Amino acid sequence: MKKTMLTLAAISLIMLIGTQAFARYWDGYWGGPMGGPMAGSYDGQYQGFYDNTAQLRQDLAARQGEYNALLATSNPDPKRTAELGREIAALHDQLRAQARSYDLPAQNYAGHHSRMGMGGTGRGCW
Repeated sequence: MKKTMLTLAAISLIMLIGTQAFARYWDGYWGGPMGGPMAGSYDGQYQGFYDNTAQLRQDLAARQGEYNALLATSNPDPKRTAELGREIAALHDQLRAQARSYDLPAQNYAGHHSRMGMGGTGRGCW
């Protein structure tokens, strides 16, 4: 009885460690960050995209930070929040257009990748 319990405990521990190691190695998506058939297929395109959109991404981050700070106040200005929302949407559209020009999978507003599933790589560009 004691030997059986010890064996079950050892097997459980090995399985737990194995699943954690597997989860860190592979994220469950085809072409995850640690490898797969699509790993590295966009690397050159991403670098060009990142280099050419650095200012655009900085502007987007600044507008998003201002928008978040404005919403955190007790009485946010509705006109300014609407203006910032339009600016953020326009910047996202510009990033999407740049991503299309590099033939990269772009993120949508919900943060999901447009090519996720259905044979897509699931890797977004920002």
